[in-house]
Amino acid sequence: MKINNRWKKIETTNGVYLPTLPKIDLINKNTKVCLMGSCFADEMGWVLKKNGNVDIGNVECNNEMKHVSYPWGTFFTPMNLFDVLDALMNNNTKNIFNEESFIRVPKNLKGNHYQSLKQYDEMNDYNLWCLFIKARLNTASLDQAISKVDSVLSKLNNSLKNADVVIITLGLIETWISKVKNFAWHSFHGDALAKKSIDDLAYFKQLNFEEVTNYIQKIINIINNIGNKKIIFTVSPIPLNFTFTNNDIVIANKYSKSVLRSAIDAFIDNKNVFYFPSFEIIQDCVGWPNSFKDDKRHVKIEVFKDFIGPTFIKSFTSL
Repeated sequence: MKINNRWKKIETTNGVYLPTLPKIDLINKNTKVCLMGSCFADEMGWVLKKNGNVDIGNVECNNEMKHVSYPWGTFFTPMNLFDVLDALMNNNTKNIFNEESFIRVPKNLKGNHYQSLKQYDEMNDYNLWCLFIKARLNTASLDQAISKVDSVLSKLNNSLKNADVVIITLGLIETWISKVKNFAWHSFHGDALAKKSIDDLAYFKQLNFEEVTNYIQKIINIINNIGNKKIIFTVSPIPLNFTFTNNDIVIANKYSKSVLRSAIDAFIDNKNVFYFPSFEIIQDCVGWPNSFKDDKRHVKIEVFKDFIGPTFIKSFTSL
């Protein structure tokens, strides 16, 4: 397909214009794919598994929500993704994922807004949550929690080593970092309105362009050291739910996505590292708010089915 370089063609398009992309057959029915990153990767995984019958590993499928759930959960910031991969590849997980890596939260807690470890009344009426990885724990036993995290990390390690193609979805740059371990949290836990982490265990950092670029380079280096793999980056179109800056959420969100998108671009060579424009399709082609469900954050299933899935499969697969 010839790449379109004229906005005039968009002006004359009936319906939704979709970006023209190079045809690069990276994925076929024998290709093993590992997906990592924000929750947008769950929907991307569904597209590959259900629309293309691609081998994305052993995952749970939610047929109602039309997404898959990876054992290793989500990685929203490039710092958190790098920290986990770095610990995994350097056999340093036991020093990171220990008792100090978990918090006790009430079993009935919804969301991550939880101010103090002392909020629950009964010692046995809690679950352990891991601060550094979304391991989907459902236990109050530290031994069981650590064992589950070890199992999750082992699955991630195996998926990465066996993969031919790695797809990475970056979500945001607002990061909370452990004061004890200097390790990025998976997501915020604490009082969002007060902009304070649970029991002041972490400090806030908005990653800048140079830092994001550095983390992306390190992530690419880690994957390249594992073996000969192709990497596809994309930026999640799902907006920030909350900003810890002093800016309006719309401004903070656009800045966050812009930094990620700009940083990724320095590494795209269409030989080993590629880019898929899911962010652009959602924001600029289908458009906001038409792309989103009623919460105006999560992408409609129909948008994946009609636009995201077909565009990805046409560009990157021979299916």
